[in-house]
Amino acid sequence: MPELKNPTQALTAALLLAVTVPHESIAAEVVAQAELIAGGMPPADVDRVRDVIEVALAMLTPEGQP
Repeated sequence: MPELKNPTQALTAALLLAVTVPHESIAAEVVAQAELIAGGMPPADVDRVRDVIEVALAMLTPEGQP
């Protein structure tokens, strides 16, 4: 994993990991970390990260898949 240089990068990495990790228990831990990171960021920045993650996941998910 690359060195994360700021909260935006850390939140992006945490959200991607949360939806791609194969174990629910690990995903729950990552989500908790993402919530902590997001809590220290301006809401507009969190929204921007969320929007980017949604677009990236939509592009990576084959059509018809959840």
